Amino acid sequence: MTDITELAQRMKTAAEKLDADQWQTRKGFSGIEVIVKGSLEKGHGCVSFQPVAADMADTKTARAIALFSPANVLALVEALEKAQRYIEELREWNAGLAQESHEYQQRIAELEPIRAAAERLVRCKGRYHSELNYRALATLFGVNNPDLPPLDGESRTVTAAAADVLAERKRQVSVEGWTPSHDDTHKNNEMAFAASCYAFHAAAATWDLEDDGIPYDSHPVPKQWPWDPSWWKPTDARRDLVKAGALILAEIERIDRADGIKLEAE
Repeated sequence: MTDITELAQRMKTAAEKLDADQWQTRKGFSGIEVIVKGSLEKGHGCVSFQPVAADMADTKTARAIALFSPANVLALVEALEKAQRYIEELREWNAGLAQESHEYQQRIAELEPIRAAAERLVRCKGRYHSELNYRALATLFGVNNPDLPPLDGESRTVTAAAADVLAERKRQVSVEGWTPSHDDTHKNNEMAFAASCYAFHAAAATWDLEDDGIPYDSHPVPKQWPWDPSWWKPTDARRDLVKAGALILAEIERIDRADGIKLEAE
């Protein structure tokens, strides 16, 4: 296969040696002639012109030769060179895009730890994990914190006990109607007293301090119980500790709201 660039250069060199003229055909005395365009002159019964090829019997060949004039060849080569320059510019542009894309990918990879830290920080919102908050902020701003002990897998898994306490708190709100506005009416630490009653009852029953042969869920209402006796509902030691944990959580949240702390868990 002929190299088009090499062929174009040869054509350009040859055309430049012919003064870059345009050619045309004319009918001569003995056949078709190819002459330099614009060189034909007539006057006083004489005709003069600058010939290129004479005495050609084939009109198609003569016209083809005229079409391959130096001017046309130079124009063709110029268009080819322009197209090649454009292709080269596209290649450089594509290479630049590829490099820019690679740099963006690297930047995204560099930002990922910051994004993860910000997510951890958001997930800590309203919870009592100050160490996690500190670590998240330190990571977010690129601050080393060797003074803190390593976390277990950089995350705190919610245990079954914690999940049960949170579920009980949710049940108290959705089923019992102990919403934040309701809790705010108990300003005399009633929820803390109720939590202590459930916690002490669970512990005392375990030590057999309150047994006396009475079933666990039938023990009388504690003297410190802050509400109507009908609300005293002992179940078993673990369940009562879960209730106590939920009530303690509700009391802490009430205190936070009273102090203007409005951070809520997700």
